[in-house]
Amino acid sequence: MENQIVKIICGKYPDDFQKLEIKSDENYIFENDPTYNAVQLFDKDENTVYVNSFVECEHYVLGGWDQNSTILVESQLIQTTAIVFVLAVLLKYLFLKKRLKL
Repeated sequence: MENQIVKIICGKYPDDFQKLEIKSDENYIFENDPTYNAVQLFDKDENTVYVNSFVECEHYVLGGWDQNSTILVESQLIQTTAIVFVLAVLLKYLFLKKRLKL
């Protein structure tokens, strides 16, 4: 079963992909795939992990991990808010300056 979120984050499912049943075994070791580009993932507590195979990536993504760090998202929100605020102040200043000339 192909999952759209997995495809977006991990890439296209390999043609020969067979889903492994990996339980919550803390000692499970994923095999490194040298042809797979490592992907950095974050969980809700801002823990980070680099996954080195499609199987590992799928496992983490289906477990709730994502590429978006809430710290990065918050940082982008603050930047956007600051830019909008500066533009609003600048536009108000220009509007008032134009109005005073009339």
